Amino acid sequence: MKQAKQYPFHRIWQQRFRLHSEDRSGFDGLPAERQWRNWIWQALKHDGARAEIGLLLLDEAEARAYNRDYRGKDYATNVLSFALNEGEILPPEDDGILRGDLLICPQVVAREAAEQGKTLTQHCAHLAVHGTLHLMGYDHIDDAEAEDMEALETRLLAQMGYPDPYAQESA
Repeated sequence: MKQAKQYPFHRIWQQRFRLHSEDRSGFDGLPAERQWRNWIWQALKHDGARAEIGLLLLDEAEARAYNRDYRGKDYATNVLSFALNEGEILPPEDDGILRGDLLICPQVVAREAAEQGKTLTQHCAHLAVHGTLHLMGYDHIDDAEAEDMEALETRLLAQMGYPDPYAQESA
C-alpha cells in the first residue's frame, strides 16, 4: 500500500495554530470550519504568529448583546474581535501565543454581502481576515491605520484568490 506524503506545512500549521469553533447562529449555508481555519491562518502566518483562536458564530440577538455590552452600540454587527491581552496585564511567563475570540454574525454578514454584491464566502473570508488582524493589533481608527490595514487585507485575500473587498463596496 502506498503511504501518503507527509507535508511539513501541515505539522507546522497544527503546531502554530489551534481553532476552536462553535456555531450558535442557526444559519444555514455557512462555509465549512476548514475554510474559516484557512482564512484565519492566512492572516496569522504572514506575521509568523502562533495562536489559539475561538470562532463563535452567533445569531443576531447574541451579536447585538455583545456589541451593546462591549462597544456600547445597540445593533448586531458583523464581526467582533476580543484579544485575550486587550486591556489586561499578562503574567511575566507569557508564552507569546496570540489568544482571542472572533464573534461573527452570519445573518449580518449575509445581508451585507447581498448589499455589496459579494458572495457569502467572499464576505466571510474578508471578515475572518479582518477580525484576525484586529486580534493581532491592527486597527483602522485613523486614516493611515485604515489604509495600512485595508491594503494588507486586500493583499492577503488576493493571495487566496478573492477580489479586493473594498473595491466592491464602492461599486
